[in-house]
Amino acid sequence: MAVNYAVPRSGGRSTTEAQTGYCEETLDEMYSGAEEHFSVCFVQGCWRQRTRDLWRSRHYFYVFLMYIHLYPAQDNCADVLRTALLPLVPYSMFMKVIMPMARNWSITIDHIRWNDRLNPMNHHPYFPIRTTVIWDSTCFRVQKPRDWTFGRNVVNGHYDFPCYLVMIGITFTGQLVYASGLCRSTSYDAQIFYDTRHHHPQHPWEMNLGDGHFATCPGFFTPVQGTPGQVLTALETTWNEWLQLPRSRVEHINTVVKNHRMFKGEPFRGWVRNLKVFVNISLHGAAAELRNRAIRDGDRYAGYGPWAH
Repeated sequence: MAVNYAVPRSGGRSTTEAQTGYCEETLDEMYSGAEEHFSVCFVQGCWRQRTRDLWRSRHYFYVFLMYIHLYPAQDNCADVLRTALLPLVPYSMFMKVIMPMARNWSITIDHIRWNDRLNPMNHHPYFPIRTTVIWDSTCFRVQKPRDWTFGRNVVNGHYDFPCYLVMIGITFTGQLVYASGLCRSTSYDAQIFYDTRHHHPQHPWEMNLGDGHFATCPGFFTPVQGTPGQVLTALETTWNEWLQLPRSRVEHINTVVKNHRMFKGEPFRGWVRNLKVFVNISLHGAAAELRNRAIRDGDRYAGYGPWAH
């Protein structure tokens, strides 16, 4: 990306990766789809194409990603959200000017590639054929609402904090190939999988890896569940360990997806409408980042193959 966004700080000039969590190649890829949405201005009640100060589109785009990665307090936005040409971006400006553009971008963003699951190298020595996707749900922590009308969507008995769930699917090489929208924290993983199956169609022969929550879904390899009074056999224990070795990769990718201050530490406070935008764009950004890092440094996890599934 030709534009220099970084601004000097007390510790020296910060890099774009430290400010947004993405490398230059990922920023270029994301901006190619976001440019049309950030190159506009709101005039007389409608969106119009910007004819001057065209540099603002890139910097608004960059500030939006900075907000997710650094997630400053409302009173500190003007001190944190700064670029070489935007020395002052207060919270009110971010919400009234930049956020509407990001909402439009969120509708069309498309950096998650479902067909990558059929990559000839997407195999594992323990699952050399047919198995294509590893599934799991991850939580996004939020502030508990005062109104139970909304609180009933985020309070649950599994997590000890209010949250929303998102289901993700990855390949054996660590590429993100599917991510759902925000789901109620009381949703069961198998229910989310069934409710969203039209978004991730599979061939009849495809198999998946998942934890015990997916035991009711056909086409899944899941661990053997222990029952009271019954000890797992040596064969069952070996199978569970065999399954857990590649399945643990989805837990690692969960941390990559949530590698932004907005999603770790203090819970998110704000409209769920905005959280949906932040999460959706971050998931697609994570998919682009994983893909570009694989091109630059090789796959996160070594593939096995190549051959057709």
